[in-house]
Amino acid sequence: MKDRISTDDARLLATLERAFAAHAGADGVIDHADLGRALGLRDPDLVRRVLRGFDLNADGVIQKDEFLTGVRTLLFGSDRDKLWFAFRVHDRDDDGVLDQQEVLRMIGISLAESDVTARASQPPEHLSRALFTAADQNQDGKISFDELAAVVSKRPALLRKMTRSEAIWIAPNEELLAWIDELVPPSADINGLRRSGGAVGTPQKRAPSSIATSRSFEGLSLAMWISWALVNVAVFVIAMLVGEDGHPAYGIGRALGKCIDFDGALILLPMMRRFLGWVRRSFLGLLVPVDDAVDFHRIVGHTLFALSITHATAFTIAYAAGHSSPLQLLDTARGLTGVILLIVFTTMWIFSLAFVRRSKRFELFYFTHLLYVVWLGVAIAHAPQFLWAAGVPILGFLMEQALRLRRRGRKATVIASEAMRSGVTRLEFDKPKDLAAGAGDYVFLRIPKIAKHEWHPFTISSAPERSTLAFHIRSLGNWTAALREHVERSPNDVELIAYVDGPYHSPTAPIFESRFVVLIGAGIGVTPFASVLESIVLRAKGARPGKLERAHFFWLNRDAYSFEWFAQLLAELEREDTRELLDMHLCMTGARSGVATLGLEIAREVMHAAGRSDVVTGLRTKTHFGQPDWQTMLGLIAAEHKGERVDVFYCGPPALANKLKPICERLDMTFREEKF
Repeated sequence: MKDRISTDDARLLATLERAFAAHAGADGVIDHADLGRALGLRDPDLVRRVLRGFDLNADGVIQKDEFLTGVRTLLFGSDRDKLWFAFRVHDRDDDGVLDQQEVLRMIGISLAESDVTARASQPPEHLSRALFTAADQNQDGKISFDELAAVVSKRPALLRKMTRSEAIWIAPNEELLAWIDELVPPSADINGLRRSGGAVGTPQKRAPSSIATSRSFEGLSLAMWISWALVNVAVFVIAMLVGEDGHPAYGIGRALGKCIDFDGALILLPMMRRFLGWVRRSFLGLLVPVDDAVDFHRIVGHTLFALSITHATAFTIAYAAGHSSPLQLLDTARGLTGVILLIVFTTMWIFSLAFVRRSKRFELFYFTHLLYVVWLGVAIAHAPQFLWAAGVPILGFLMEQALRLRRRGRKATVIASEAMRSGVTRLEFDKPKDLAAGAGDYVFLRIPKIAKHEWHPFTISSAPERSTLAFHIRSLGNWTAALREHVERSPNDVELIAYVDGPYHSPTAPIFESRFVVLIGAGIGVTPFASVLESIVLRAKGARPGKLERAHFFWLNRDAYSFEWFAQLLAELEREDTRELLDMHLCMTGARSGVATLGLEIAREVMHAAGRSDVVTGLRTKTHFGQPDWQTMLGLIAAEHKGERVDVFYCGPPALANKLKPICERLDMTFREEKF
């Protein structure tokens, strides 16, 4: 009788079949070119060696059944199965042992595939020698499979890392990563298992973990959104009930107008940065989800635009029902101002969409958004009662703008400027005497030589204890590109003047009020944490002791060059951190970290254990290759501080934040994200 396929097996099979279809060509097989493209490998010899691990019938291509068998072995097989797959990739001549030339070549290829230039202190020859010192137990100049297995058995994390890396290329949408996190691989002593072939069955599920009550702000954020939606509904319903009799469309338009009054008043609050900074520092910061202010402004803006269109449509329908032509609305002041409002709002809304804001035409968003002044004025003329609803927020907003104008005259002169790698420009200015910034704060800069009237927000990357202001600015749009071109043409231009508006507090403000923190910066998102880390060093020297007892720092970059932005600071941290306040993790996400790099990974671990500097950064901290296993890494931190509150601070792409939030919730960690 045919065995029934379990639900889990069917789900895994469907996932793998989708992955195969995504990688296979029109001929229904994965050939050399398909595999190289899927893996992102450049070296043709390396692609052939990986393909050989899947190609069971040695016909030069990977059939569907070979793919399914190989993936099951690579991801869900025993430790010995996985290691045998990697060993075959390294064993170029198939003689069952690895000689020094094979290892040296593989290490060189692995470094090249990750675009890592070996340092003079750690050439590939030194890395190869380190691997042989650790693995070649009989000192015959060759590494057997059992000798490699003995080395890897002492480093079980390497196989899990290799498995996760391969899962990412097999299913780029990370379906398999979710699967791997749900399942427990068969546990066994790597040296006690015989070499096995063929498919490996689906592992058993791990018992579901209990989810602790999260200390994050998710509950508060949800309550805020629900409350806002309910108030809108209540305003609409009440307006419909107490409104004048007449055409139904007229009643709907009038009720929508009341909702517009309510949301028009709210939309100003998230942009009152000084007010929000005060809220964040006060006890209200524990009750109000201030970190969601930008998202709130954006969602309310979209809602307000939709309400305005519907409001105008309803009144046009009502007017048409009692008049010969809706165009007669233009003969009235209310009709004319309504049309002006729609034109202004439509312009603002279109140019505030993400594809404009994130393009090289950011100034289109910047200048069209200044039309809010026109919108507010015409809105009051259109419906004077709007002033009753929005009067207090408008007054507060005007006061804040007046304060900004008064303080925007502070001038700072450049001390140093440098065009760094990966499109980052470093600026250092003398600090205005009355500027009292905290670690991780940001300011708005206007540099007349670049653009006379544009203000742009940037996080201060220097510690508040310094007498200067430093910024690391990524070239993403026209303004930042023009700044970089100027610095490349005229480095350290003493006539480069900036006007400073700020500082404004960010979600990193409470870091020094916490005992245990996790700081996660992705790419240029590291800038607020650079300020925090430098402040940690200076405070540790006795400048301003704080409550902070332990900081776990993660910095993710795609390439090796980006670590140069703060290499000097990180080196200073390693030297000065005698109290071991800092636990540092550097992650190069664009680096290879799978079966092809196992030899390199072992060699790097051996060198690190011997106290040698890292091949990527030159620091004592070893750079992690590939995507971090957040569930495991954050889980270890939670275990280290069991029973204590751990606060996670993040700055980087929203996609990564969406992965981190649920993990932090499961581990009972707070999660705070900096958004712009």
